[in-house]
Amino acid sequence: MLLRHASSYCALRSLFPVLVLGATVLLATPCHAGWQDTPDSLHLQSVGEAMRLNGTPMKIKAFSADLPIEVVLKQVQESWEKQPDRSAVTRTKTSAWTVLNQSVGREHRSFQIREVGASKVEGFVALTSPQLTTEAKPVVRLPSDVQTVSIIDSVDGSKISQQIIAVSPRSVDATASALEDSLRAAGWVRQVMKKNTTSISFSANRSSQEFDANLSSQKAGTLLMMNTIVQSK
Repeated sequence: MLLRHASSYCALRSLFPVLVLGATVLLATPCHAGWQDTPDSLHLQSVGEAMRLNGTPMKIKAFSADLPIEVVLKQVQESWEKQPDRSAVTRTKTSAWTVLNQSVGREHRSFQIREVGASKVEGFVALTSPQLTTEAKPVVRLPSDVQTVSIIDSVDGSKISQQIIAVSPRSVDATASALEDSLRAAGWVRQVMKKNTTSISFSANRSSQEFDANLSSQKAGTLLMMNTIVQSK
């Protein structure tokens, strides 16, 4: 089942708030530094093979380094600003993260970094292609009052999956009931359900497809985090 991915999905989403990213079902593989003009001092890892965030194609690499954060930021910014035909690099601060952004032709790149210890950092480099955006559609039938916040479609080898963050104005119990009814009508069969006072999680299957959802109570209703394996050979 995919229930094990719900907490890791949430964790990675909190690590990457700028892109609302959660692709933890993808395989991370080592690669050489230098991608998107990153310094050789960074240890990069590719995240999956192909990904779309709300219909926009993107490539992501995670990194770590045993260096002070300001040293890394200076290295990256100086490298990004070497070419005269690129836009200016902007720098923003979001919670524990510092983010660099720059447009490169028709693409946009972001460098997100945070401290995780004394002279130790980690983060992500992302390249997006806004002009190639297509409509993002949920692969599962959702209740009419559930509004999607982000849809991440990803491919890794023979595995095609989709992660959705959504909100509902109804309570956790009412939202879970409506979601299960909607899935059942589309041929899904629930396998597991876990409940406590503030959250509900459950999984379902349909043929070779797998689905899991984690619903948590919020002030304005319910937050849904859903994962679907569409194809896995």
